[in-house]
Amino acid sequence: MAMNPMQRKANNYLLIGVLVTLLITGSIIAILFMQLSKLNKQIKSQEAKMKSVYIVSKDMNSGEEVSLSNLKQVSVTSDVIPSNIANVSDLTENTVAKIDLKAGTVLTANMLSEKDEETTADLRVQEYNMVELPTQIKSGDYIDIRLRLPNGTDYIVVSKKKVEIPTIDGVESANTIKVNVAEQEILLMSNAIVEAYWMAGSKLYVTTYTEPGMQDGATPTYLPSDRVVELMNADPNIVAIAKNELFTRYNSTASTIRGNIVNSLNQYGEDGQENVEAGVQEEITKAREQRQTYLEALGFAD
Repeated sequence: MAMNPMQRKANNYLLIGVLVTLLITGSIIAILFMQLSKLNKQIKSQEAKMKSVYIVSKDMNSGEEVSLSNLKQVSVTSDVIPSNIANVSDLTENTVAKIDLKAGTVLTANMLSEKDEETTADLRVQEYNMVELPTQIKSGDYIDIRLRLPNGTDYIVVSKKKVEIPTIDGVESANTIKVNVAEQEILLMSNAIVEAYWMAGSKLYVTTYTEPGMQDGATPTYLPSDRVVELMNADPNIVAIAKNELFTRYNSTASTIRGNIVNSLNQYGEDGQENVEAGVQEEITKAREQRQTYLEALGFAD
């Protein structure tokens, strides 16, 4: 049966419509394929640029120990990371932060330092409760302990010590600190404490470092009495390097520094001895009270 012109025309339009639809669909598929291929290339290129780095997992203070426990490993594009990123090989048992670090900071080698305090055979934990503390001191701070005389002269007794504030039932002590000190430093502190007690108006006090990771420890300037120097010389627990450093300082400055301290001590006579006795008794009382509070917190005291 012959197709009339109208039907043939309609069929032609239908065929053209199908062909156009197929052409458009094919073009869209081709474009999508090209875009997908391009995206895959970009993803692969981006993945090739990704590099594993360590970021700080919590806020850290300058001088705080840096270890894998307070770091997190993440992948970051190499376009946005510095060239001197820190590696595991940069971390040791003595590694500390040079500056304050915020959580999420990419760790670089120049943010790290090695703490000054070396663990020696004569290192001990010592508590002091007669030292005046800054109002905002906290555990982890690095400090110098200094002696100020009534005449205004001021000496560094021990330098750059990481401090710990003892806590009992979650409450920090208001007057006690704990520091690691070597045998020589124990003797220096003992001598400085007695002399601080002797001279009414003197002060044994603490100063804190602003950026301990970047700041070297100050050189101690306080010189003990002749008897203590002799004791140090005979003490087998003091390492030779420490003895040599002390005696070099003593021989070069004894006439000025020690002379000034002795002059101040001589002004107090018998009153100085009474001051020492009172100061030592107060120190003992504080220590006993804190010990009693600690035992009560543990449930061991009556």
